[in-house]
Amino acid sequence: MHSFWQRLNALFFYTLSVLGFLSFMAAGTTYWHRANPKIELQLEKLLLRKVYGAGHDQAILNLRINADLRSVFNWNVKQLFVYITAEYETEANVLNQVVVWDTIVNDQSQAWIRSQSVVNKYSLTDQGYGLRDNNVSLVLNWNTVPSTGLLTLHHGYSSVHTFHVPDA
Repeated sequence: MHSFWQRLNALFFYTLSVLGFLSFMAAGTTYWHRANPKIELQLEKLLLRKVYGAGHDQAILNLRINADLRSVFNWNVKQLFVYITAEYETEANVLNQVVVWDTIVNDQSQAWIRSQSVVNKYSLTDQGYGLRDNNVSLVLNWNTVPSTGLLTLHHGYSSVHTFHVPDA
């Protein structure tokens, strides 16, 4: 005969297994959800400076953001981590990605990000002088943090804003 603690242990882990299975099935219901975000990024102003002592370029960007991410939300989305990357090529590196701005969206009502003038939070700094006379693309990315399931990464490559950094 089984003791009280063995029966309690069996009941507890059976309940835990059922909850895990139901959680897995619930996360699977959002697999077919297709979001249709509308993203518009634009560079309003660019200030480029050459830091001689450290030996690198640094750019200060003034951005206009209009990103409607409300369609990304469903019942399983807890929050979105939204960020903008500046991507460019140099002779040393095929792909340079620098995060220049980010925010956390906790609710669907906050998921329409509209801002006429945003200065980059994080400095766009190259490890040399690779920013000058180069093409830079701004891409909006977001991580979906679900209530249950896998953390997923999405890119807004359909709405990339590319600009040319002048030599001077």
